[in-house]
Parts: sequence; structure tokens; C-alpha cells
Amino acid sequence: MALVTAYGMLALRTLQFIIRAYAAQSLFLGAATFLMALGSGHRHILIIAAFTILIKGWVIPWFLLKVMESVNIRREASPAVSYPITILGGVGLGLLAYTAMKPLAVNNPLVGRSYILSLTLILLGLWLMVSRRKAITQAVGLLVVENGLYVAALSTSFAMPMIVELGLAFDLLVAVIVLGLLIFRIQNTYDSINTEHLSRLKG
Repeated sequence: MALVTAYGMLALRTLQFIIRAYAAQSLFLGAATFLMALGSGHRHILIIAAFTILIKGWVIPWFLLKVMESVNIRREASPAVSYPITILGGVGLGLLAYTAMKPLAVNNPLVGRSYILSLTLILLGLWLMVSRRKAITQAVGLLVVENGLYVAALSTSFAMPMIVELGLAFDLLVAVIVLGLLIFRIQNTYDSINTEHLSRLKG
């Protein structure tokens, strides 16, 4: 389901739906973390799952939706890469991630599949950032990359130290707030949130 939501972000044009797709992805990962905590016996992971659901699944999407309403931008009307090419590129990146991580799945199928998911989310998040011009969509792409790193961290240790995840969650929340302020600034200066306007700062 995390992959379905990631590919959905590549296909969607409405910013509200893109943000909600990220919220759904985070909720799926939080639920998976919760089930992993019950199965592994690492009870402190329950706190990580709760923070994932709360911060990534609710607080950050709520903040981005408020930013979207404030700048009065609803759709990604002129992406840097057309939607059909974006989707095809996403499929290609998914196949690349599968090919790169498939050898790990032979020795340890569970961890190997997790690594495939992790790398796919990272690549799709980067692709979303490259293929879109709106700052909000690019911020969501960065958050998808972070979800991929989150999956990789859990897959590597199966018991990420709680203090590490809580610190990352706080840093992520601060980063999103800074991105929101940057979006406001771009909107006020250029009457648009297309990041291509920032190229005027070169010189």
C-alpha cells in the first residue's frame, strides 16, 4: 500500500490529494511498525509507531493542507515532466530498485523485500521532486524520501532506538515548518509557488 500511494502521488494533479496520499502512506507505515512491534516483542517500537501515525500521518499533512489553502494553489497544472512520462519513469525506477535489491531477498526474503520497498520509495520521492514545479509537491517528495529511509532503518535493525526515531521526527517537523515558511515567502514574492522562479536568484 505504501508503493500504491507513492505511485498515486506521481499520477495525481490535485495538491490536496497528493498530501492525503502521503498521509495514507505514513499511516500504512505506522500500522506496519505497530504490527512489527507486536511480532518482535520490542515494545518501545510501539511508541515509534504512535509518533509515526501522529506526526507523519496527521500533523505534517494538516500543516501542508493549511499552507496550500493559504497560498490558494490547488493543482499542479504545469509539471516539469509530463504525467505519462512521470508514471513511466516511476515504473522504471521501481524495476531498478527491484533489480538492485533482489540479491538480498534470496538470503533473507523479509529484509530483502523491505529494502526493495525502501529504495523504491527513495527513488520515487526524488523523482517526484524532480518532475514537479510546485514547492508543496517537492516538499511531499522529500517526505516520501524520508519514509523510505524510515523503512530502511527499521529493516536494518528491526529495533530502531526510540531516541533516534523521536529525534528524526522532531527534525522532520521542524524541516516541514521551515519549508512552509519558504513556500509563503515564494508566494508573496512571485505570486506563485513554482520553484523555477528561484533561478532568478542566480548571479
